[in-house]
Amino acid sequence: MPSPLLFDAVLFDLDGTLVATDRFWIQAAKAGARRAFEELGVERSLPTGEEWMSLVGLPLAEGFARLFGDLSDAERALLLERCEEEEGRLIAAGGAAWMPGAREVMARLREAGVRLAIASNCSEGYLTQMRGELGLDEFVEEAWCLDSPGISNKADMIERILERLGTRSAIFVGDRAGDRDSAWANGIPHVHCSFGFAGRGEEVEAEATIGDMGELLGVLGRRTRWIRSILEGIGVALGPRGPFVLGVTGDFASGKTLFARDAARLLRAHGQDAVAVSIGGAWGRGTAQGSSGPGLDLDRLELELFEPHARGEAVELPDAAIADPAGPRVLAGDAVLLAEGSFLLDPRLLARLDRALYLGVSEEVMWRRAMGREGRVEGVSALERIRGELLPALRDHRGHYRPDRLADRVLDGSNPLGPSPRSA
Repeated sequence: MPSPLLFDAVLFDLDGTLVATDRFWIQAAKAGARRAFEELGVERSLPTGEEWMSLVGLPLAEGFARLFGDLSDAERALLLERCEEEEGRLIAAGGAAWMPGAREVMARLREAGVRLAIASNCSEGYLTQMRGELGLDEFVEEAWCLDSPGISNKADMIERILERLGTRSAIFVGDRAGDRDSAWANGIPHVHCSFGFAGRGEEVEAEATIGDMGELLGVLGRRTRWIRSILEGIGVALGPRGPFVLGVTGDFASGKTLFARDAARLLRAHGQDAVAVSIGGAWGRGTAQGSSGPGLDLDRLELELFEPHARGEAVELPDAAIADPAGPRVLAGDAVLLAEGSFLLDPRLLARLDRALYLGVSEEVMWRRAMGREGRVEGVSALERIRGELLPALRDHRGHYRPDRLADRVLDGSNPLGPSPRSA
């Protein structure tokens, strides 16, 4: 049985990622610039093709201000208007083109049940034209641009898309450093398209890099292969078995919930009943206690979850315990229970686990994700609570109950895709 792709959504940049903008932009920009310079009575040399292409993927007004700093605001506005007119004319004449392999990859992702969206620094007119010329609406559910209501930048677009799709199990695919920055500003991973239009010397650190769009499916499949190898390595078979409890714990923002959710989905895809359960969501006391306690109502947790599951009884899960809204709401008596949460290495909880995994991340990655999740949604007060209460408790817990001694595996959660082939 084939293993599923585990990401709910893939978000794409447009130019240099899905659209072969070099097929029309240089020609259009030169024609528009000649018209504008003639109207303005400006004698000026035209930018080179490389200079024109350096604007692709940036907000055009920002790029034009950099490239035509010698012109006034009004002159640049006319220049931009004429370039966009010529661009629209060429696109309407059949100039729009997919990047090689992009259409085929989007079709395969849709067939696999992955939800698709676009976030682009273009205008609404350009986005609408591309949607029509390339038939993008056949594939994408959401398409956002700088003219979309309430949008200031691409990070805002990604935030809005994630809200509307109702998931954070997503990845952003783009070709410029700004694409990476926008993805990381929302705490999601980025796949860099080295075949796009990033300028010379523009370094784009990312969770993965692809040399052509055809490589994307293999990159997305890395997460499936990673989780599968972990499950097999700790003796959790990808097939029917009896009751089993796997604890998934770790640092703050290390990806515990999605790891447990995806492991359960992978097990179910191979015929094993499995449910991911958020321990803290349903049985938490609302306080982080570190080594003095896991901040859980242990008596209720035993009575309502661990004991009935150990007896082979079905457990109807409360809403707050559901780690996967698309998954089962009843934990069958013979199911694999994937219990996710902080402080699971406490001996009172560890005794209930057949195996325990610990996901770790660096402080840099943790804060990037916290600012992209809690920071964007809840604001500064949430970050202050994390810094002042949760992180000290987690450090205290980790110091008393060392993951390298108590967990069956300590995993690097920095890259949601899993280790790259070079580091695996």
